[in-house]
Amino acid sequence: MPVMSGKCLCGQVHYEANAEPVAMMACHCKTCQRHSGTAFSTLVVVPRETMNVTGNLKTYTEPGGMSGEPMHRRFCPDCGSPVLLEREGSPRVIIPAGTLDDTSFVKPSMNIFCESAQSWVPMSPDTQNFPRYT
Repeated sequence: MPVMSGKCLCGQVHYEANAEPVAMMACHCKTCQRHSGTAFSTLVVVPRETMNVTGNLKTYTEPGGMSGEPMHRRFCPDCGSPVLLEREGSPRVIIPAGTLDDTSFVKPSMNIFCESAQSWVPMSPDTQNFPRYT
């Protein structure tokens, strides 16, 4: 896979990741619903060491969820676009798929936190669907 690149809405923050995605998923948890302002977040997971970010990010750290580890939600301080999510201590970084320059390869293989999914969101039979995720 070529280098994945993306940016925030205003273009002040850019990133590149030189790696194959570790996972691609749709998260239906209430936190992602509030964070994205919609029914779910489509996420691409890559190894942390492959990520290079230019520009300034602001961080909101929420207390640990299911894992008990804090989640760092990093976003552009100018336009507010979510750019990265990092669970403390994880060797991986989560990229909101909508920030990618090219999304043609994105195909989530799983839906997580389906127990809190909006009733009007259909779940694909082509994905693994989990009530929760740890």
